[in-house]
Amino acid sequence: MRVRSALTAIAALAVVGLGSLGAAAPVVAAPTAASHQVTAVQAADSLDVHRGKYMTLGGCQTAGQQGIDRGHWDRYQCAEGKMWPWTWNLWTNR
Repeated sequence: MRVRSALTAIAALAVVGLGSLGAAAPVVAAPTAASHQVTAVQAADSLDVHRGKYMTLGGCQTAGQQGIDRGHWDRYQCAEGKMWPWTWNLWTNR
């Protein structure tokens, strides 16, 4: 009986903890037009190349800046995703 109660308590803490992570993360994605029917997070105008998914905002920003430094693209955006554990999508202009 103790094991069952402990597992229930751990599961409840995990749900509460994961819920608060999503609420604390800032939203960076630009609003989408009503005519677009997309399933993924839409990036800002002219940032239409999806480069990957990252678990942290810092990792996404580092990858975006490295792409600029190497001349692969001119602009980037880290948009918050909807799927855990990959929470940040890197979008670039080319």
